[in-house]
Amino acid sequence: MGNTILIVDNSPLEVELISAIVTKDEPFRTIVAAYDGEEACRQAVRHQPDLIIMSWEMSKINGLEVLKVLKKNDLTKDLPVILLSGVDYSRKIEKAFAEGVADFIIKPVNSDELAARANAVLDNYANFKSLKDQTNQLTLANLKNERILKSILPWPILTRIKEYGSIPPKRYKDCVAIFVDMVDFTTKTGKMSPAVLLRELHELFNGFDHVIDQHYCTRIKTVGDAYIAVCGMFYTPKNIGLEAASAAVKIRDYVIDRNKTSEVQWEIKIGLYNGDIIGSSVSQSNLNFDIFGETVNMASRFQNMCEPMQINVSEGLCKSLSESYKLITRVPRKVKGKGVMPMYYIHRPLKDKKEEPEMFPAPSLQ
Repeated sequence: MGNTILIVDNSPLEVELISAIVTKDEPFRTIVAAYDGEEACRQAVRHQPDLIIMSWEMSKINGLEVLKVLKKNDLTKDLPVILLSGVDYSRKIEKAFAEGVADFIIKPVNSDELAARANAVLDNYANFKSLKDQTNQLTLANLKNERILKSILPWPILTRIKEYGSIPPKRYKDCVAIFVDMVDFTTKTGKMSPAVLLRELHELFNGFDHVIDQHYCTRIKTVGDAYIAVCGMFYTPKNIGLEAASAAVKIRDYVIDRNKTSEVQWEIKIGLYNGDIIGSSVSQSNLNFDIFGETVNMASRFQNMCEPMQINVSEGLCKSLSESYKLITRVPRKVKGKGVMPMYYIHRPLKDKKEEPEMFPAPSLQ
């Protein structure tokens, strides 16, 4: 049984112990670890595990609060959760089941009991998924290769297709569109073999994926050498602009670090713009998920008006970023359809909260 199990506990030792128990007789199970509640929520959305085994007693966010968050998210509401607790457990059992926990186990954990209950919950969830798949099998008849779909669709969208059979148009409020473009791509790749070119793009885009996954962002698609992502569509962090900016800065840092050891040296340009985004498939016969609207167009134009290895952001974003990043005020530029607009470069993170956060002029950076 190649199930995926997410284990959540502040203690790496506890995670290792539980992992050993649930894989003792099933070595092919995939174990995903999370060491706090926030990470658990992200990993649950990303990996869609067949079972979550989670400790109640955790710092910051306890297990019950994490369970409540999971049950409110359409992407994780059906995932079965086993809660473990050894403190006043008699008062907690009723609360746990009222919030929709699949099972409750008292600490210290008995290995045989945990293994048996985990297997039972996994069997029940497998039956649940089987019934759910049967109700959608007519809709999914044309989706013959899920691996191909995963390569062209964001995971949250693929999950919705599997559940509802379509991608209805939706306006996503207060998002940040992220456009990343490779500088002089045509010139640099003109003499590359196809194998080397694909290897370079594969490594770069995988590196970008790793960064955006850590900052509540979703890759929408790649178009040639362009990488397009959005922050705030399927995840709603407290400060969407800050998460998007952090992702952009880390993408730039990743390219800088990679250039230190790579034979091929790359430069990138990044544009960020905030606002509403419309997301949908293009047509009934085309399942490619795409994004539309002014925010998308402006992010593309901000990227085009960016110097190599810079991150060009809108005035609407600079206010939320000024306390965390040193920003460079650019000479305003004329943007198609919008007239002259202020623009700002993200220079570097502020090292100390006491450091002056205000923007400073740099007219030489156009």
